[in-house]
Amino acid sequence: MRFVTLFIFLLISIVASAQQDTSKTALTVQLAKNPADTLAPYQKYNGIPTFSIQVPDSTWFFNTDLIKKKPVLILYFSPDCGHCQLELEHIIGKMNELKNLQIVMITSRSFQDMSDFCVRYKTNKFPTITIGRDPAYNITRFYKVEFTPFSALYNKKGKLIKVYRTGIDWEELVNLVN
Repeated sequence: MRFVTLFIFLLISIVASAQQDTSKTALTVQLAKNPADTLAPYQKYNGIPTFSIQVPDSTWFFNTDLIKKKPVLILYFSPDCGHCQLELEHIIGKMNELKNLQIVMITSRSFQDMSDFCVRYKTNKFPTITIGRDPAYNITRFYKVEFTPFSALYNKKGKLIKVYRTGIDWEELVNLVN
Protein backbone atom coordinates (compact mmCIF):
# COMPACT_ATOMS: atom_id res chain seq x y z
CA MET A 1 0.00 0.00 0.00
CA ARG A 2 2.85 2.37 0.89
CA PHE A 3 4.50 1.62 -2.49
CA VAL A 4 1.27 2.41 -4.41
CA THR A 5 0.81 5.71 -2.55
CA LEU A 6 4.43 6.68 -3.21
CA PHE A 7 4.08 5.75 -6.88
CA ILE A 8 0.88 7.84 -7.29
CA PHE A 9 2.50 10.81 -5.55
CA LEU A 10 5.59 10.53 -7.77
CA LEU A 11 3.46 10.25 -10.93
CA ILE A 12 1.39 13.34 -10.00
CA SER A 13 4.57 15.32 -9.29
CA ILE A 14 6.09 14.43 -12.65
CA VAL A 15 2.93 15.29 -14.59
CA ALA A 16 2.46 18.59 -12.73
CA SER A 17 6.04 19.72 -13.22
CA ALA A 18 6.07 18.61 -16.85
CA GLN A 19 2.96 20.65 -17.59
CA GLN A 20 4.39 23.71 -15.89
CA ASP A 21 7.71 23.48 -17.73
CA THR A 22 6.04 22.91 -21.09
CA SER A 23 3.87 26.04 -20.85
CA LYS A 24 6.81 28.19 -19.77
CA THR A 25 8.91 26.87 -22.62
CA ALA A 26 6.14 27.42 -25.16
CA LEU A 27 5.63 31.00 -23.94
CA THR A 28 9.36 31.71 -24.03
CA VAL A 29 9.64 30.30 -27.55
CA GLN A 30 6.63 32.32 -28.72
CA LEU A 31 8.00 35.57 -27.27
CA ALA A 32 11.46 34.90 -28.64
CA LYS A 33 9.97 34.28 -32.10
CA ASN A 34 8.41 37.74 -32.41
CA PRO A 35 7.91 40.02 -29.40
CA ALA A 36 5.91 42.44 -31.59
CA ASP A 37 3.11 39.85 -31.82
CA THR A 38 1.89 41.00 -28.42
CA LEU A 39 1.33 44.53 -29.72
CA ALA A 40 -2.08 45.69 -30.88
CA PRO A 41 -2.22 46.41 -34.63
CA TYR A 42 -2.50 50.17 -34.00
CA GLN A 43 0.89 49.99 -32.26
CA LYS A 44 2.45 48.56 -35.42
CA TYR A 45 0.57 50.72 -37.92
CA ASN A 46 -0.06 54.32 -36.92
CA GLY A 47 -2.59 55.22 -39.63
CA ILE A 48 -6.37 55.28 -39.45
CA PRO A 49 -7.62 51.69 -39.65
CA THR A 50 -9.80 50.38 -42.42
CA PHE A 51 -13.35 50.14 -41.14
CA SER A 52 -16.97 49.95 -42.20
CA ILE A 53 -19.71 50.82 -39.75
CA GLN A 54 -23.46 50.72 -40.08
CA VAL A 55 -24.93 54.12 -39.18
CA PRO A 56 -28.43 54.78 -37.79
CA ASP A 57 -30.05 55.17 -41.24
CA SER A 58 -28.81 51.61 -42.02
CA THR A 59 -26.28 52.78 -44.61
CA TRP A 60 -22.55 52.14 -44.27
CA PHE A 61 -19.81 54.62 -43.45
CA PHE A 62 -16.22 53.74 -44.39
CA ASN A 63 -12.84 55.10 -43.37
CA THR A 64 -12.58 56.37 -46.96
CA ASP A 65 -15.59 58.63 -46.25
CA LEU A 66 -13.57 60.68 -43.76
CA ILE A 67 -12.81 64.26 -44.78
CA LYS A 68 -9.17 64.53 -45.83
CA LYS A 69 -6.86 66.93 -44.01
CA LYS A 70 -9.00 67.04 -40.88
CA PRO A 71 -8.09 65.45 -37.55
CA VAL A 72 -10.11 62.39 -36.54
CA LEU A 73 -11.09 61.00 -33.16
CA ILE A 74 -12.16 57.35 -33.18
CA LEU A 75 -14.06 56.63 -29.99
CA TYR A 76 -15.02 53.04 -29.24
CA PHE A 77 -17.96 52.96 -26.84
CA SER A 78 -20.81 50.94 -25.41
CA PRO A 79 -24.24 52.61 -25.36
CA ASP A 80 -24.95 51.49 -21.79
CA CYS A 81 -21.54 52.54 -20.42
CA GLY A 82 -21.85 55.49 -18.03
CA HIS A 83 -18.33 56.72 -18.81
CA CYS A 84 -19.07 56.57 -22.54
CA GLN A 85 -22.23 58.62 -22.03
CA LEU A 86 -20.17 61.19 -20.13
CA GLU A 87 -17.61 61.30 -22.96
CA LEU A 88 -20.36 62.16 -25.44
CA GLU A 89 -21.76 64.79 -23.08
CA HIS A 90 -18.26 66.35 -22.88
CA ILE A 91 -17.97 66.28 -26.66
CA ILE A 92 -21.36 67.95 -27.08
CA GLY A 93 -20.40 70.57 -24.47
CA LYS A 94 -17.14 71.30 -26.31
CA MET A 95 -18.46 71.32 -29.88
CA ASN A 96 -17.28 74.91 -30.46
CA GLU A 97 -13.74 73.95 -29.50
CA LEU A 98 -13.92 70.68 -31.46
CA LYS A 99 -15.61 71.96 -34.64
CA ASN A 100 -12.57 71.04 -36.77
CA LEU A 101 -12.47 67.48 -35.42
CA GLN A 102 -14.19 64.55 -37.11
CA ILE A 103 -15.55 62.27 -34.41
CA VAL A 104 -16.36 58.66 -35.25
CA MET A 105 -18.03 56.77 -32.42
CA ILE A 106 -18.07 53.02 -32.92
CA THR A 107 -19.79 50.25 -30.99
CA SER A 108 -20.16 46.52 -31.49
CA ARG A 109 -23.46 46.41 -29.65
CA SER A 110 -26.78 45.80 -31.39
CA PHE A 111 -28.12 48.12 -34.04
CA GLN A 112 -31.08 48.92 -31.78
CA ASP A 113 -28.84 49.85 -28.82
CA MET A 114 -26.76 52.12 -31.07
CA SER A 115 -29.86 53.73 -32.60
CA ASP A 116 -31.45 54.34 -29.19
CA PHE A 117 -28.21 55.97 -28.02
CA CYS A 118 -28.25 58.32 -31.02
CA VAL A 119 -31.88 59.28 -30.42
CA ARG A 120 -31.27 59.84 -26.71
CA TYR A 121 -28.36 62.22 -27.36
CA LYS A 122 -29.79 63.74 -30.58
CA THR A 123 -26.47 63.12 -32.34
CA ASN A 124 -27.99 63.83 -35.76
CA LYS A 125 -27.76 67.55 -34.81
CA PHE A 126 -23.96 67.35 -34.95
CA PRO A 127 -22.58 66.96 -38.49
CA THR A 128 -19.01 66.29 -37.27
CA ILE A 129 -20.12 63.24 -35.24
CA THR A 130 -20.66 59.91 -36.97
CA ILE A 131 -21.94 57.03 -34.89
CA GLY A 132 -22.03 53.48 -36.16
CA ARG A 133 -21.96 49.82 -35.41
CA ASP A 134 -19.05 47.48 -36.19
CA PRO A 135 -20.67 44.03 -36.30
CA ALA A 136 -17.39 42.41 -37.39
CA TYR A 137 -15.49 43.66 -34.29
CA ASN A 138 -12.68 45.00 -36.51
CA ILE A 139 -12.13 48.09 -34.39
CA THR A 140 -12.03 46.15 -31.11
CA ARG A 141 -9.39 43.85 -32.57
CA PHE A 142 -7.38 46.67 -34.17
CA TYR A 143 -7.06 48.53 -30.87
CA LYS A 144 -7.29 45.47 -28.57
CA VAL A 145 -9.95 47.37 -26.63
CA GLU A 146 -10.19 46.22 -23.03
CA PHE A 147 -12.26 49.05 -21.54
CA THR A 148 -14.77 51.57 -22.80
CA PRO A 149 -14.51 54.33 -23.68
CA PHE A 150 -11.36 53.92 -25.76
CA SER A 151 -10.24 56.75 -28.07
CA ALA A 152 -7.57 57.26 -30.69
CA LEU A 153 -6.73 60.71 -32.04
CA TYR A 154 -5.28 61.15 -35.53
CA ASN A 155 -3.80 64.32 -36.99
CA LYS A 156 -4.71 65.97 -40.32
CA LYS A 157 -2.40 63.56 -42.13
CA GLY A 158 -4.12 60.52 -40.63
CA LYS A 159 -1.26 59.63 -38.28
CA LEU A 160 -1.92 58.48 -34.73
CA ILE A 161 -0.94 61.10 -32.19
CA LYS A 162 -2.62 59.99 -28.95
CA VAL A 163 -4.52 57.05 -27.46
CA TYR A 164 -6.85 57.42 -24.50
CA ARG A 165 -7.43 53.95 -23.06
CA THR A 166 -9.78 54.93 -20.23
CA GLY A 167 -11.17 58.35 -21.05
CA ILE A 168 -10.13 61.55 -22.76
CA ASP A 169 -8.02 64.29 -21.21
CA TRP A 170 -10.16 67.12 -22.57
CA GLU A 171 -7.70 69.97 -22.09
CA GLU A 172 -5.00 67.99 -23.88
CA LEU A 173 -7.35 66.94 -26.69
CA VAL A 174 -8.50 70.50 -27.35
CA ASN A 175 -4.86 71.66 -27.45
CA LEU A 176 -3.86 68.84 -29.83
CA VAL A 177 -6.75 69.53 -32.20
CA ASN A 178 -6.43 73.33 -32.34
